Amino acid sequence: MDGPSWLEVGPVSAARGSLTRAALAAFCLILMAAGSVFAQASAAGFKVIRFDSSDGRSEPDSTTAAESSVLALVPDLLLADESHISAPVPAQGVDAWGVKRNWGLAIGEVVAVNNVVWLFNEYIRGAAFTQVNPRSWYDNIKTGFVWDDNHFTTNMFAHPYHGSMYYSAARSNGFNYWQSAPFAIAGSFMWECCGETHPMSSNDWIATSIGGIAIGETFYRLSGTVLDNTATGSERTWREIGALLISPLRGFNRLVSGRWSEVGPNPDERMPSSMSNQLSAGVRVVGEGKSIDDSTQTNAFFEVDYAFGSPFSSENRKPFDFFLMSLQVNFSEKQTLGRLQIQGNLWTKDLKVSDKVHHAFTLTQDYDYMNNFAYEFGGQSFAGSLNTRWLFSENWHLRTDLSLYWMLMGAVNSDFAFIAEFPPEFDQERLREYDFGTGGGPALGAALTLKGRDVLALRYRLTYLKTLNGSINEGDDAHHYVHWLFVRGRVPISRGFGVGADAGVFLRDSYYTCDVCDDYVQQRNPQIRLYGVWQVGREGF
Repeated sequence: MDGPSWLEVGPVSAARGSLTRAALAAFCLILMAAGSVFAQASAAGFKVIRFDSSDGRSEPDSTTAAESSVLALVPDLLLADESHISAPVPAQGVDAWGVKRNWGLAIGEVVAVNNVVWLFNEYIRGAAFTQVNPRSWYDNIKTGFVWDDNHFTTNMFAHPYHGSMYYSAARSNGFNYWQSAPFAIAGSFMWECCGETHPMSSNDWIATSIGGIAIGETFYRLSGTVLDNTATGSERTWREIGALLISPLRGFNRLVSGRWSEVGPNPDERMPSSMSNQLSAGVRVVGEGKSIDDSTQTNAFFEVDYAFGSPFSSENRKPFDFFLMSLQVNFSEKQTLGRLQIQGNLWTKDLKVSDKVHHAFTLTQDYDYMNNFAYEFGGQSFAGSLNTRWLFSENWHLRTDLSLYWMLMGAVNSDFAFIAEFPPEFDQERLREYDFGTGGGPALGAALTLKGRDVLALRYRLTYLKTLNGSINEGDDAHHYVHWLFVRGRVPISRGFGVGADAGVFLRDSYYTCDVCDDYVQQRNPQIRLYGVWQVGREGF
């Protein structure tokens, strides 16, 4: 429904609201990008491994704290924590960071998150749905779940982000991934039934819960790379502040518990054996129809591609010991946050390991959010993937993956979503422009790498969505087949810097049976991007 969403500012002009959401989104993304860079190259006592492009050998180089901070801006670094102190094996009921499991704080913070959101809606937004009481709770539970009409950004990004707060309340109080997940589910249900007078929304419950788990664990792991329990002084303070900005509840709990300044060992899960951060900036051109020249839109973009760990590493196999995060900021676009995608492993099994090839099977949790003038797509899904690394030589590798996705709930822009049916109890505020559905499909990818850098990459994904709410009335059907295909090439110019170009297409084939609908509609949006790319660290795949 309408909450929880900090990105909606209530009774102000649409332009002002858009600027506020854009500013908040940009601020969050800049912090995430800066944090991932800082995590890899700003610590005192770090050993910086310089990768010599002339012969492919890596050589250690001792640096001071100041030099490490400067070198954080120099691409092609592989960082290893020289001052790492191995943490003892945690006792039962204590997490890897030494945090004792605390049910009271975890539950209390979930309740507090919902109360803060309610106060914001009531006193800042002046929302009309905050007059809750036991009667409204009973009515919501009696009515049951419905589909809502919120904006795409609200449903597919803002709600999952706030679900991450529920998840973090548990994760930062000593609970692991599996134990924290129910807190996101329960916190979201608590809001749906008791935080507003609107009927409970099924799409909100799924997006907030499942999407919140994916975002919450990603930010928890990312903040962990910034933290360093062995650090002291001003470096320690800045690290704690950085982690607080990435994962607010984790930072808050460290502050009030005294762990903010407590010196001790770091857990083994803090830094993986390989970690990569690629920063890209350039221009993107999006067309409509068969030619890039038709209805062309051109704008600047900034992108972060972050890889934590590897599916081929056997050091840790817990959830999100390996994850990928890709985010794109678009300028002069419909939304500043144009894309956020997360893929984290839940389970990994080696199938074959040899000097020339490594096969590994993974089960992953995936989160997708794409929103621009051309199309909208998002959802929460799970996938099984066969990952392979082919070693042609010391420097040349080929990575491939073949995946099969199950999308628990997805959303895609649709031509006739305005006919969506809502129950009489629902006070419809707008005509929704996208369909909700469930489905899945295959994906495949390949990347040729030179000394750890992608030189040529290809990716294709097909997602089938059967509409559950949107372009259908009783007895109607709507089916969407959504294709993505892109080819990317990158040329290194100097150590850690290169130029890149990619070409791709978004293709939606939609089939409808409603009376006011066309039987078949195709949407085609080609895209070309030209950019510079800076790499901090090597992927190590």
